[in-house]
Amino acid sequence: MNSNFNRQFILIDFRLLENRAFLKFIGSSEFATYLVLRRNIWRGLSPHYMGLHDLYLRDKLLACSLDRAKIGEITHIDPDNISRHLTSLETYGVIQRRRTGRQNIYILGEWVDVHGDGSYKLEWFYLEGIFGISKSDLTESVRSEEAISSDQTRPISSGQTRRSASDNNIKGNKQDNTVTNGIKNLKDLDQPQEKTAYLAEHVILPALGDAKSKKFYELVAAKIPEGVIRETLSQIRVDGARDPAKLFTYRMQRYALAKQKR
Repeated sequence: MNSNFNRQFILIDFRLLENRAFLKFIGSSEFATYLVLRRNIWRGLSPHYMGLHDLYLRDKLLACSLDRAKIGEITHIDPDNISRHLTSLETYGVIQRRRTGRQNIYILGEWVDVHGDGSYKLEWFYLEGIFGISKSDLTESVRSEEAISSDQTRPISSGQTRRSASDNNIKGNKQDNTVTNGIKNLKDLDQPQEKTAYLAEHVILPALGDAKSKKFYELVAAKIPEGVIRETLSQIRVDGARDPAKLFTYRMQRYALAKQKR
């Protein structure tokens, strides 16, 4: 199978998980059909017999093509019900159906060339748009995260005045305190201390490789749900961030601030 045919993870924006309408959609019978379509999006460079390679490369569309019988085989749902699901998904706006006279093509979203050089392809799905996350919103979010990571690692140019070591340490301590305090303000999770220690030492630390931040990871594990932590680590791993530890810290802080606002 072409290595670009499928991705290892289906990423869900945290904002969707805070949307009641989205959670209701997850519980619908149509959701299984949607997941099968999304699982089979064609991202390959080699020709596809339904022309999906052209849709991906030329039109920047995220598309798949499956017949009802195949979807029914995967989901164990009667093909007649699959037809109703597809119609419902199309009406809902999370897919676009193209009838070709042979096998239907389903468009689920689009991809954006973030840097204009093909180095970072950001995928945006109509599902996200339906629940209030626009393509521009998603793109700006990624660019903001990259800017933060770049600012933290950018060398000082010759025209800039270098801070003294003590000034840099003071500034760094203030930033660390801001991040830590934001997460400290969250309530402790109702879980055993052993689970907190396990998440910090065997889940977060191996993924980020920053032993100096172990105390901070223990704080995160005590305050932020395991599902949020694992999903964030998965996203960072798939995205290939230049500084995973700093990006993880930023996203945990963003989660904490959003939680406090609610």
